[in-house]
Amino acid sequence: MLSTSDTPPSESSQPETISISQQSLYYFMIAVVFAVAGFIVGGITFSARGVSTEDIRSAAAAGAREAVRSELASLQLNTGDSAAPQPTAAPVTVDTSTAPSWGPADAKVTLVEFSDFECPYCGRFNRDTYDLIRQQYGDSIRYVFKHLPLTQIHPNAERASMAAECANEQGKFWEYHSILFKNQADLSAEALIGYAQTVGVADQTKFNECLQTEKYLSKVQADMNEGFNLGIGGTPTFFVNGIALVGAQPFSVFRNAIDNALNTN
Repeated sequence: MLSTSDTPPSESSQPETISISQQSLYYFMIAVVFAVAGFIVGGITFSARGVSTEDIRSAAAAGAREAVRSELASLQLNTGDSAAPQPTAAPVTVDTSTAPSWGPADAKVTLVEFSDFECPYCGRFNRDTYDLIRQQYGDSIRYVFKHLPLTQIHPNAERASMAAECANEQGKFWEYHSILFKNQADLSAEALIGYAQTVGVADQTKFNECLQTEKYLSKVQADMNEGFNLGIGGTPTFFVNGIALVGAQPFSVFRNAIDNALNTN
């Protein structure tokens, strides 16, 4: 259901630089703590075995670097704000031929979202910005949804994407899309079936069979492969007429990008 408010959420100016969120810093500090703990434990263990202090220091330092590097890689993958690596600034071509969409097929502007139903940043975008885009630009742009479930950190996201495609098969994609983002805490198989009932799919048995047989697994995986080939490193990532826009940005950022594209000859 669309929001009835015409007022965009409060926004603050964002510098065009890479930044680290408080959550990212929190997890980074956890990585450092574990690295230090590893140094201490390693020192005790190797000392008991007669290994020199210099060897202990060298091994522990290498372990600490690896722990920090691993944690940063994890954060880089999942921080949908501005810490995710930016894809190329040059326009790219995204295959939208089989993807769920709304808006005129011949619209001057096409906005493509690569998203993950279990990603908190994707949920924030859907909660704060998506409805405003649809309200303001519903007759002026084509909006396309592509799946990019980050399966290593979101174990339920791929199944949720398949369920959304099963709902799409019965003309209920956008209703189902909305209910998934409102219920990210429970994307179990049982919940996904219940959400189909809630949005009113016409044939519940058909939906259940579609989900159980993983009918759309290959389609979801094709979206994933395309996203990674485009250089996407985090969700949500968007393309406005092929130009990348990364993260759960405020409505003003999307408004500027869309208006600029609409005003381009």
